[in-house]
Amino acid sequence: MPDIINKLRHLALGLVLAPAAFFRFWAAPLSAGPDVSQFWAFARVFQLHGLDFYRYADGTAAIFPFKGWGFVYPPVWLLTSRLSLMAAPLSSATNIMVDTSWRLAMKTPIIAADLAIGCLLYWAVPGSKARKLLFASLWLLHPTAWYESAVFGQFDAIAAAFLLASIILLAKNKDWLAFLFAGLAVMTKQHTLIPIAVMVVIAARQMDWQWLSKNLAILAGVVLLFSIPFLLTGNFSAYAESLFLPGKAVGYQYPLVYAFSGSGALLTYLHDVFGWETSGILPFTVPVMVLAILAVAVLSYRKTITLAQGALAGYLVFIALSYQVNYQYLIIFIPIALLVAAQTRYRSERIFAIVLALLPAVWLWLFDVSFWFNYLEPTNPWVRAIFDHIGLTHRGLPDYAFVSFALVLMALSLAYVVCLFLRWRDKGEGVKPLQPTLS
Repeated sequence: MPDIINKLRHLALGLVLAPAAFFRFWAAPLSAGPDVSQFWAFARVFQLHGLDFYRYADGTAAIFPFKGWGFVYPPVWLLTSRLSLMAAPLSSATNIMVDTSWRLAMKTPIIAADLAIGCLLYWAVPGSKARKLLFASLWLLHPTAWYESAVFGQFDAIAAAFLLASIILLAKNKDWLAFLFAGLAVMTKQHTLIPIAVMVVIAARQMDWQWLSKNLAILAGVVLLFSIPFLLTGNFSAYAESLFLPGKAVGYQYPLVYAFSGSGALLTYLHDVFGWETSGILPFTVPVMVLAILAVAVLSYRKTITLAQGALAGYLVFIALSYQVNYQYLIIFIPIALLVAAQTRYRSERIFAIVLALLPAVWLWLFDVSFWFNYLEPTNPWVRAIFDHIGLTHRGLPDYAFVSFALVLMALSLAYVVCLFLRWRDKGEGVKPLQPTLS
């Protein structure tokens, strides 16, 4: 009987995974944002120029649907998109169309990462199978996760899966694997380095220098493994520019519907409504953010918090204080917040973390999601009738609605960080010491 009950509990996870996968794969070939079309061009340029890719990654060639939109990412997504192109070799894309085959091929690895995050949460969440299923479902059925991977077509879920795996594995004392996945996360999206740095600081409390240096060597080895082949072609400056220069210079955030930086959205709104010249304030958000991240790192070392709490705090400071926050950036912290909610012994922190995790979904009801089903040919106007019934077709809302959303996100993010170090630290009772692996 216990075996049967255990199998039924695992079956329940499958019953959540199935509709999560279905709705993702249903939307994948029907919708596409501009990134889907541009990513096809990047994959084609990589096919044509090989490891010399970063020399041509500025998006100015005729093949690019959107000129001047460069590839500003490390190589993991480039390699992944090249594999997707191998699955859809006859596909094409322009600024007005993108083949259905490319939409599905490009989004499939992102959807796989989405589903993997749900399984990782199920594995890591402590307690009963029902509890595990609850927190895994909060991700698998999360509207934001569905939108970013299956509708708009952003690959942050891949970086989020690597990062979440790193946090979980390190907490389970599988340190060399944890740092390997940390390296993969950084080589997928650069800003995952912030939570990883805080995670390393927390681990350093319990690791001697030799133990820590070996693990850091693994992380550095992953970075070098992906970087050196592209550097052998002599593209040092092009590679560095793609990885280290911001995709958008400091300035007003337009359109405000896509601005999720509280400071950036507010300063832009004040300029638009009152004519105030606030652009001079925006550059100061960068040093403020850096100092705040350093403060989180110092406090994480001095206080007793978990790896997940520290990673979440570091990333929330980035979300709250960066001058530019895109919607896909929010994907990174959602599964970490759910993990924190599942692990904490404080009910108030659990509620706070769950609210933070679910908050990004609110934006989808302020926006016309059906727009991306009709933006590029082939279009699917029939989808709008479906979304009308669930309120996913709002359009024309005033800018203050979106600015308010960004400010609420910023306030809650900073409030969590403050409460973490003043109220929710475990004082040693809830943090398990790390142990070196035999490897």
